[in-house]
Amino acid sequence: MIPLRALAIGCLASLAATSPALADDVLEGHARRGAVYQRLVLENLTPDACSALCDADIQCRSWVWTRAELTGSQPGCALLSAAPTPYHAPGQVTGLSRALADHIEAAAERPASAREIPGLRASADRPH
Repeated sequence: MIPLRALAIGCLASLAATSPALADDVLEGHARRGAVYQRLVLENLTPDACSALCDADIQCRSWVWTRAELTGSQPGCALLSAAPTPYHAPGQVTGLSRALADHIEAAAERPASAREIPGLRASADRPH
């Protein structure tokens, strides 16, 4: 098992090679409560590095990066095993793991099932 600090340093080094997150996957000025299974405080930690740490961990579903001024020392990164609803939190940034974002995207792109079509038609016929 790779120690988390070594993983963090590796993620920081390989950050340039990662693909950027979609705009909808990252929320500046927001955080999430609960489901935290790992916290890391490291010098020069960025939201992109926190995102890369989450992407490298199969258990991670979302992450929260916190400015150094709010942690009292260095920037912080919390890895979450779920994706709770984000809330307004100045000085923090939150996002989804690439795996979860890809899963949501794939589900949104699928055609409607035979069970869903009547409901979709009914809602389209009603005035909005």
